[in-house]
Formats: sequence, C-alpha cells, structure tokens
Amino acid sequence: MKENKELRIVDSKVHSLSEIFSASYTVDFYQREYVWQKKQIEDLISDLTIEFLKNWKPEHDTTVTGEYDPYYMGEVVLSVKPGNVNSVIDGQQRITTFTLLLMYIIKRFENTPDFPKSDMERLVYKNERGAWKFTLGIDERNKCMKALYEKGSYSPPDGENMSVSIKNLVDRYNDIGECWDDRINESNINCFVYWLMGNVMFSKVWTNSDEFAYVIFETMNDRGLSLTQIEMLRSYLLANINDENRQDSMELYDQVISELATVKLSSKSKAEFEFFKIFFRGHYADNLSQSADSNSDFIVIGQQFHRWVRDKSKDLGLNTSGDYVDFINKIAFFARKYIYIMKKIENRKDSVTDYLYLIVNSDYGFTLQSALLLSAISYNDTDAIVDEKIKIVSKYLTKVLSWRVWRHTSIAQSSMEDKIYKLCKQLRGKNIDEIKEILATEPIEIPELSTPPTLNMMNKPKIRVLLSLITEIVARESNESDYMLNKENIEVEHIWADHYEWFSEIFPNEADFNTYRNNIGGLLVLPKSFNASYGDMKYKDKVELYFSQNILAQSLCEKKYTNSPGFKNFIEKSNLDIHSYDDYTRDSITERAELYRQILLWNWK
Repeated sequence: MKENKELRIVDSKVHSLSEIFSASYTVDFYQREYVWQKKQIEDLISDLTIEFLKNWKPEHDTTVTGEYDPYYMGEVVLSVKPGNVNSVIDGQQRITTFTLLLMYIIKRFENTPDFPKSDMERLVYKNERGAWKFTLGIDERNKCMKALYEKGSYSPPDGENMSVSIKNLVDRYNDIGECWDDRINESNINCFVYWLMGNVMFSKVWTNSDEFAYVIFETMNDRGLSLTQIEMLRSYLLANINDENRQDSMELYDQVISELATVKLSSKSKAEFEFFKIFFRGHYADNLSQSADSNSDFIVIGQQFHRWVRDKSKDLGLNTSGDYVDFINKIAFFARKYIYIMKKIENRKDSVTDYLYLIVNSDYGFTLQSALLLSAISYNDTDAIVDEKIKIVSKYLTKVLSWRVWRHTSIAQSSMEDKIYKLCKQLRGKNIDEIKEILATEPIEIPELSTPPTLNMMNKPKIRVLLSLITEIVARESNESDYMLNKENIEVEHIWADHYEWFSEIFPNEADFNTYRNNIGGLLVLPKSFNASYGDMKYKDKVELYFSQNILAQSLCEKKYTNSPGFKNFIEKSNLDIHSYDDYTRDSITERAELYRQILLWNWK
C-alpha cells in the first residue's frame, strides 16, 4: 500500500425506506438523467400493491403494519465524500421514483383522517432556512419537483425546452396517477403508507472511494435478474435433452435470445425478460390470481419464471428429451412472433397502413398488448394467419381502450391486467373464426359511449391518441390516410382560444367556459407550430387556415366539401352528419362531440 493512500472503507446494511429517505443525496453531473419509463412505474405499483394486500385486512389499524412482510427494493450504492455528502452511484432511479410516489400519495390522500402527512413530507424534502431541498438534491430539477409537489403539474417557461430528466419526471408523475391501483384507497391508505415507510427495504452499500463504489456497482449489475433467469432456464431445459440433440437446441435457444435482445422497448425493460413473462402467462398459466395467493402461476412467473417451468414440468408435458426439444422449438417460434410484433411497432411508419390498431394501442401506452396478441397465435400458424390474428385482436383492443378513454375509465396495467390475461386464456389455441366469435361477445366489459370526455392534465396524452384515431378513421375512408402521431410535435388544439372574456355573455363563470372549451367536440390534433401561431385567434379568423391541416380540421371549412370526392363518398356511405361551421358556438361543440362518437361507433359497427 502506498504510504499516503487513503484507506478504502466499505459497509452494507439494510434500511427501511423511511431511514434511507431521512438523509440527503446528490449525484455527479455526468449521471443526472432520470430515465424510468411507464412500464417500470406500472410494475412497481403493481408489486407494491400485491405485497401490501397479502398482509392487510380491513380490521387492521396502522400499529399492525410493523408485523407485515417486508419488501426488498435492492441496493443503493453510495460514495460518501468529505463533509458527509452522499453521492449516489447506483439507485438514483429508484430514489427519484419513490420521491414522486410519496409526492403523489400526499397530494391525493392528504385530507384522509389521520393521514401522516408531516412524516411523509420529511422524506420528500427538507426545509433548510426557508429553502426547499429535496431528498435527492439536483438543482435543475428543483423547480419542476416543487411544482409537481404543490400543483401536481409542471410546464416549463415559454421558450424553455424540457430536458430528458424533466420530461420524464412530469410523465412518470402522471403515470403514477394513471397506474394507481384503486384497491389502495381511503380505507387502507394509512396502513399502506406506514408499511411503505417502514417495511419497504433497501440495502445501503457505501464506501469512501468513488472508484471502489463503481466496482461494487458493476459487480451487482453483472448479475442482473433477467439474465440470470434466462440462463437458469437454459440450463434446466438443456440438461434434460440427450447428447444427440443438445447442441442444436442450445444453438437455437441462444440465437433466439440474441434476436430478442435486438428489440428496443419504450419501457427500457429487457425484451428477452418481458417475452418469457408474457409467453408463459399468456399460453400456459392456469391460476392468474394477483391477490394474496403469492403462489399463483401469474405471480411466480413474474418473479421466477425459470423455477415455474421446472416446478410445472409435468403440467407442461415435459417428460422425455424430445418434449424438451419441442419446448425450445415452441419458445423459438413464439419469440420470433413477439419480435415480429414489436418490430412492427418499432418501424411504425412502414407498418401503420396495415397495422393501424397495433400502432394506436402502442400510442395509448398499453404495454399488455403483446401478451394478448401472442396468446391468440397458435404454434405453427402460417404467416398469413398470424397477420390476420394480429389485425383482428388489435382492432378489438383499440375499441376497448378507446371506449374506456372516452368514459374517463382507466387503461392502466393495474386496471386491465386481470381482464387481459383472462382473455388470453380464452384465445389460446383458437382459430380465426373462433377468435372472432369470442371477441364478438365483448369479453372485456366496456362502458357505453355516452357523455363526451373532457380534456384534463391526466388524460391529455390519451385524448391526443383518441383524436388521432378518429382523424385517421375519416382520413382512411376518404383515401387520405396520414396518421397524425407518425409526425413530430403533434398536440391537442383547442378550437376556442383561451379567452373567457370573448364568451362571458354566454357563460356565467370561467369554470363553465373551460368545461365546454375542453370538451372533445372543441378539440383537434394539430402540429405544435400551428397552435403556437394561430391558437390564440378567434375561430372566424382561423377557420380557413384549418384547410391546410388534417382532414378533421379541414372538415370545419366549407371548401373541403367542393372538390374532395373521397371525403364526400365517405359522408354518403357512412351517413354521418359531417358539415362545415361558419362560427363555432356552444352548440357546435356539442354537435361535434356527437360526430366524434358516431365515427367511433361506425368504425366498429
């Protein structure tokens, strides 16, 4: 050892969330992006809900939560610098996400009797001489985090672009609201919060050496969960294949895993891990319980699918070497169909003509789509049959999602997972005609298309997709197909400008004005540049400008009806009441909302 080299110390201890979040942290400048995606939020909320509900009973009070099972969230690796500064080497994503989760819970449930608001606030931020300092202190995020905490929303100042981290903070905060499981509500939120603070555990690994901290970090990440499960499944399957066939099966398995690794998921999850979960759940799982039965097929596959295959080998028909060879062949077949589906989404501009509904469901952020599609495919289906099944099932799924969005009904994973996997069981092994018959019975209950939706901060991304779908239905039937969300910077546009004073004689107060202005009948999807240039104008001054935009905007203009044979043919065959507007009144918004509803009904008649 060199004479003046500082002694490198390393220590590790398990701490509760409350203990971890009682300290303050920072990250080095080169490590500051927050990159979690919606899928990780869905999984986190689902896992926390399941673990909590395993223990909770309605008769419990908060004092009992100390006896509940703990839930482990992995390691937080720190480099402790001079001045007792905790620099996060690994764990930034989880610390940030749990901060957002705590903020959301406070905002939503703070008026619940006996809610421990002050205890939670101390975990979110510290008030240092009048200045806010969040648990993970990153200066560029403070303004956004404070706005999310106080108002539940954040928009950057005019002319300021959002960084990757800021955009993800806003989106993930909104995702928490969308993904929230309503089984956690006012009746048990206090128990849930005390369990969250006291029973969700982290291993805090710290050292006083940056260099050694990264050695620890790399060692841990070289043992990733998904890779371990894939390797352990590989070992188990190959060990049961005779020497004569083992090499070919090994090469096929390895090749397919390599192909899966080329799929880029928007959630940033590993496709090879996601595939095995949805394949085993969708095609083989019998017990799909997500409640306290932690030994259900659904739960075990999500946690340790390699162990599930081993334990269920007889149920899976794995008895001889040939059975294991066939099983790997099936894995390869379905993995390549999964890749085929995901590549269609990835190459969306080339796919949208034939696979519109596949793309729309992806735009809704519906991560369970691939599970449903894969379950409808049978082993050794031809390419033509696979394509037909994808189109049939994805169109049905778009109806389910769009109807729910229209009625302000959640399409989050926590709300839909049980319904989707029950339908997966129904579709297993069915041919095209049988699938059509099943879907014709509306196996997933959907609400009536009645009261028009109203735009708000929470549903804005979904309304954007719904409006783009309605626009594309009209465009396709008019031979003018041009899916809006394949373009850059498409936004929801209000037909009425945000000027209550222009309408004060019609509406007694601004709240009533905003309700009508945000009605779907008063909305379009248009490029951000158009909205920035003309969004503040009166309708009569900008209506002719709509003629340069998409077909739904053009339909407001009289001249659209003079020389558009495809559009006029669509109106005639659909018998829809599509017409222009010289002025756009309150009645116009009501009429237009009804038109949008009728377009959806006509498309799925």
